[in-house]
Amino acid sequence: MSVKKLFIYCIAVSLLLVALPIPKVQAASLQKGFDVSSKNGAVDWDVVAESDMDFVMLRTGEGQAPDVDEQFEANYEGAKAAGLKVGVYHVCCVRTPEAAVREAEYCLEILDGRELDYPLAYDIEKAGCFADGKSNTTAIAKAFCDVIAEAGYTPMIYSSASYLKDYFDWSKLDGCKVWAAYYGENRPKFEKAVDIWQYTDKGTLEGANTDKGFCDLNYSYMEAVSVKFVRSSLSMKKGSTATAKVKIGPSGCTDTIRFSSSNKKVVTVSRSTGKLRARAKGKAVITVKTGSGKTAKMKIVVK
Repeated sequence: MSVKKLFIYCIAVSLLLVALPIPKVQAASLQKGFDVSSKNGAVDWDVVAESDMDFVMLRTGEGQAPDVDEQFEANYEGAKAAGLKVGVYHVCCVRTPEAAVREAEYCLEILDGRELDYPLAYDIEKAGCFADGKSNTTAIAKAFCDVIAEAGYTPMIYSSASYLKDYFDWSKLDGCKVWAAYYGENRPKFEKAVDIWQYTDKGTLEGANTDKGFCDLNYSYMEAVSVKFVRSSLSMKKGSTATAKVKIGPSGCTDTIRFSSSNKKVVTVSRSTGKLRARAKGKAVITVKTGSGKTAKMKIVVK
């Protein structure tokens, strides 16, 4: 390559890098993941195992039988062997809640009881799924997710951030986690917290790229890397109430937290909200634990 051509090439690459949005996140504190399907061909899981990926979302199939993803079984076994946490997604191809139930049943048939570390997502992005309006799209999502939850899996909805905002009534989708595709600098925000952010479809991951050289990359906010009480100790009067406040990292984390008391005769605590009630004089220790296993403790003295 001539010096002139090399110069032009370098300028072109620089412009491309400037044009691509760079997520403004503390990547070191987030779980990193990717998603694959048969479109990615045969993934080299031995190579992927050497990457810094923590989880992967695998496609089970599209719609109803017989549209199973031909790489699903190999991908599931390969991902597990590579030590990755595994979730899955199933592509919605219907326009009625009744048909969504059949898709959920087919997805469960493909899974065949396999264990998942991450949620089971309903990939709702085809134009026809939104054609009959917000209420119908919400009903489709709820029908699928209810079947999934009944089977013991954690339901999730995947779509673009704009569709998630405009075509779903989240008051009727309680318990459904959110996987948003948004290729901008910041995690998208709307009334429902985003659990997984697909921040690019132009990523590179050796061993898992498509023929075009790209791979979908994601950040997960579902696993806390740290948790601590705002106060390490607290004095209370008998009969008084207070709230045990905690800070969870990373910022925007959607991990679950649960509280417990070492001495309920002295202090009780709401398992979900951290509300404290002093019952009798004495001492107790309040423990908070995240779904990912991080814990912290606070000492309570009731006078």
